[in-house]
Amino acid sequence: MSAGRRLLRVVAIGVLPAVLAFAAVYALRSGDSDSDSGDRAGSARTTASGGAPPARAGAGGQPAASAGPAGAVELAATLSGTTYSTELTFEVPEARARVSPPEWVRDCGRFAAWARDNGGVPVGPEPVHTLTLRARRSVDVQVSAVRAVPVTRVDRAREQGPWVELACRDGVASPAASPPGRWRGGGMPHPLAAGQTLEVPVELDGLDESGGPVDPFPGGVSDYRLRVELEVDGVPQTYDLRDGDRDFRCCGRITYMGYQAARYEWTLAPARALRYCAELRYTGKPPPRTCGPRAPA
Repeated sequence: MSAGRRLLRVVAIGVLPAVLAFAAVYALRSGDSDSDSGDRAGSARTTASGGAPPARAGAGGQPAASAGPAGAVELAATLSGTTYSTELTFEVPEARARVSPPEWVRDCGRFAAWARDNGGVPVGPEPVHTLTLRARRSVDVQVSAVRAVPVTRVDRAREQGPWVELACRDGVASPAASPPGRWRGGGMPHPLAAGQTLEVPVELDGLDESGGPVDPFPGGVSDYRLRVELEVDGVPQTYDLRDGDRDFRCCGRITYMGYQAARYEWTLAPARALRYCAELRYTGKPPPRTCGPRAPA
C-alpha cells in the first residue's frame, strides 16, 4: 500500500469519530436551546394575551385575597333607638311636626327615615345603634369596641322653634327600660357560617358590662361617625360607618325633670291620624298628659 493511502486511512480512523461526536453534541444543544426558546415564547404569549399566574389558594381552595379577614365580613349600622327606648322620637320645629308624611311613608321605619331626612334629631340621652354583620365565609367575629367619633357640633339656636317631640305609633308599646341583649362591651366571638347575618344592638352610654368606663357619647347634638373595632378570626379590623351618605346625628333633649315638651304622634295605618299632647310643667310627680286628635297642617 502506498504512503498516500496509509495517510488517508489514518486520518479517517482518527478524525472521523471526533467529528461525529462533535456533531451529536451540537445537535443536542441545539434541541435544548429551541425548547427553552419555545418555553419563553409561550410564556410571553400568555402574558401578552392577558393571562396571569393563578392566585395562591387559601383555606378551602379560595384565593388568599378573598379569604382574608378584611373581606370576610360586611358591616353596616343603623340608628335604631335611644337609651331606655327602642322607639325613635324626634325633636323638630312644631310647624314641621304637623305636616303629613308623604304617601310612601307607610310604617314607622320609613317614618323615622323621613323624619331624619327633614332635620329631625332623635331624642334621648344616648343613641342605640344596630350593627348588622354578614359573613362572606365561615368566620369568627368579635365586637371589640364601638365609639362615636364627633364630626361637627350642631348649633340649633338659629333654627325656628318652638321645639316639640315627633313620634310614630304602630301599636307596639315602647319598653320602659333598656331591652335585653344590647351589647355594652366585652363578649365572646360569634361563629358565623357563610351568608349568615348577625344583628347586635349597641349602646353608647359610657359603661361596659362590668361598669367600667368606655368612650361615652358626647353631650348635645352632634354629627358623628360610628367607629367599630372587630376581631375577625383573631385579626383586628376597624370600620368607620356613616348613616348612608351622611353622618349620624343625635341626640336632642327638650324634656327634663319638671317639664315635658309638647308631643305630636302620627298613626299611619289603617288610616292616618295625628294626636297632640300638650306640654307639661310640674313639680314633684308628673300629672297625666292631656292628649287629643289634631288636624294636620
